[in-house]
Amino acid sequence: MTTNAKSFEERAASAPTELHKNFAEWLYLQTGVKPDLKTVQLVCSMRMDFQRSEENQKHLADRKKAAADKAAKAKAAKIAKAKATLAKLQAEIAAEEATSTPAEKPAPAKKATAAKPEDKPTVTRSRARKAPAKAAEAPATPKAPRVRRAAKKAVAPVAPVESK
Repeated sequence: MTTNAKSFEERAASAPTELHKNFAEWLYLQTGVKPDLKTVQLVCSMRMDFQRSEENQKHLADRKKAAADKAAKAKAAKIAKAKATLAKLQAEIAAEEATSTPAEKPAPAKKATAAKPEDKPTVTRSRARKAPAKAAEAPATPKAPRVRRAAKKAVAPVAPVESK
């Protein structure tokens, strides 16, 4: 809805309503500043028109763009600072590695080799007792799952009845 200048003039020429008077009084009680009644009326009646206006929308868009630009600059500065810190730490590590003695460097890892039969420990009596020798067996067949049997109910023995 577009409001033209004539409707603004008509609304400005109208008398303040009870709401405008109560609002002006409330503002005075809350702030201690006595506002002009006509100003309160204009602000109340034309606030939404101002918010929809092209001038205000342009101002809001400019403000939003400025905030986005500021955030982008801050992000770029943060990334640059992090990169500088990383480069400094990498330079320190390189300097420490260059000044370290060869003895401090870890020895290269040896390849694992299979144990030779003569390298195996001999079996002594105590070892033989602790771990019985494993015989070459056929692979074990899987056991069938256990089946639970129903528990038998205990039945009290019945005594024979004597007849007279």
